[in-house]
Amino acid sequence: MITPRPFAALLFLLTLYPAAAAQEATLRGTFVVNRQASDDVNRVIEAAVARMSFVTRPTMRGRLRKTNAAYARVVINYDQRTVSITTDQRRPMESPANGTPVKWTREDGEKFDLSTEWEGENLEQTLKGERETRTNTFSLSPDGRTLTLNVAVSSPKLPKPLTYKLVYNRAS
Repeated sequence: MITPRPFAALLFLLTLYPAAAAQEATLRGTFVVNRQASDDVNRVIEAAVARMSFVTRPTMRGRLRKTNAAYARVVINYDQRTVSITTDQRRPMESPANGTPVKWTREDGEKFDLSTEWEGENLEQTLKGERETRTNTFSLSPDGRTLTLNVAVSSPKLPKPLTYKLVYNRAS
């Protein structure tokens, strides 16, 4: 027969396990790229510019390659008010978690309105500039080990939006 105290302790321990699992399945953390599971960004760019004029194609190809790198590492941190996303060794992109846009300047000097908000369990980050809009949608696998970044870049100069997927594994 189980006495009340050990039984209560067992119930308490069993309630801790789901909480720990729920904590692990969070977008907060450091992730490293899984190149085999990710799209080949250069191939996607080539397909996007293939229908463009031979005059504009090289310029657009170079611009897209420069601004659509497959980041080796992504670090996501957030609280109830602010989201911070850092890619590789770049400075963090910080914005309110409620979708309010803030001014943000990329390393090359191009200015954007940066906004980040939750769309269900996904985190959606939008950069609106004069020449393009980029939307990064971050989603996490149910076990919390795999981060998927879906990217959509639209520009009046592109025949259709550039879209691709990058897959990341949680760093140990």
